[in-house]
Amino acid sequence: MVHQIAVAELAAEQWGLLTAAQAAEHGVSNQVLAHFYRAGALERLAHGIYRLAGAPGDELDELRGAWLGLAPKLTANDRLRHPDAVVSFRSAARVHELGDLEADRHEFTVDRRRTSRRTDIRFHRGPLADRDWRPVNGLPTTTITKTIADLASVNTDGGHLAGVVRDAITAKGIDADLIAEVLRPYAHRYSVKLGDGTGLVARFLEEAGIPKATRQAVDLIARDGAGRMMYIEAKTHAETAHSTAGDHQ
Repeated sequence: MVHQIAVAELAAEQWGLLTAAQAAEHGVSNQVLAHFYRAGALERLAHGIYRLAGAPGDELDELRGAWLGLAPKLTANDRLRHPDAVVSFRSAARVHELGDLEADRHEFTVDRRRTSRRTDIRFHRGPLADRDWRPVNGLPTTTITKTIADLASVNTDGGHLAGVVRDAITAKGIDADLIAEVLRPYAHRYSVKLGDGTGLVARFLEEAGIPKATRQAVDLIARDGAGRMMYIEAKTHAETAHSTAGDHQ
């Protein structure tokens, strides 16, 4: 009974998940965990990563389990104070619900060299500034603008990146000029004039299937210099609101 309580308390603080190393820190051996697994009280997500049977799960559980496994002795709350690995790139787009990128590997940014035996984990090495991440659904995740910049930096397919940009503006309310700024260094990679982040955002909005009226606005504002993205953003929000209102009529 003591072991069951320890396991339940651990899982309750971590989306219903726990690691074998965390359990050991609370006096619960691998043998006890194996017994709970065979009895159906635990589900195994990966080696050393478990989910409490009956705990409400969602599509992020595999990613959460992978993140917990990077520092298996530490609890999620302890690591969130000073994260040693931040969800990034395609995994971050998935957490933010941006676009339709396939995330067949769990991607994390770390500030020092890391390796993993798991073939479904990929590390990116880079600085972890506080301004570049925030907790999303309990996971330390790169901000939307940082995620977009990261995806552009590795030459993500323009069609898929366009969907990410579209959702960032229309669904998440991110200012188009902020996105244009982070995309500016990569504009030429997507066949847009060197340094023209604003032009790249305008192109992405058009490619991402924004309604016809907004595509016309993109073409019009593209000839209007610095003010064009302000217009596009306002138009996009207006059309989104109109569409939403129509759905409820």
